[in-house]
Amino acid sequence: MKHSILCAIALHLALVPCFADVIPSRRTDKNAAAEQALKSRLEQVGLTPADAGRHVDDLTARETSYFAENPDRVQVAGAMYWYEWVAGATVLTGVVLFWILFPVRLN
Repeated sequence: MKHSILCAIALHLALVPCFADVIPSRRTDKNAAAEQALKSRLEQVGLTPADAGRHVDDLTARETSYFAENPDRVQVAGAMYWYEWVAGATVLTGVVLFWILFPVRLN
């Protein structure tokens, strides 16, 4: 078999989990007070009211009550610290140098 066909098959097998159908759970009971407390906290950390409502609707009843018990549990996340950028650049540089110094031969 050609290497390009093997690479295509390997890529396809690696991407198969990306096409999985995910069905989120649905809430059976609603707690309006917990939802309102959570929405107000999400608006405090910078979301618009529409986005806050969408995020609360995506949570299960158990998750909503968990965060409503202590709204300070909701925190802003998503940014990387400077040392995470440095560590990532170091690892990437190491991988590239390893690849250049010790090329892989597929014969």
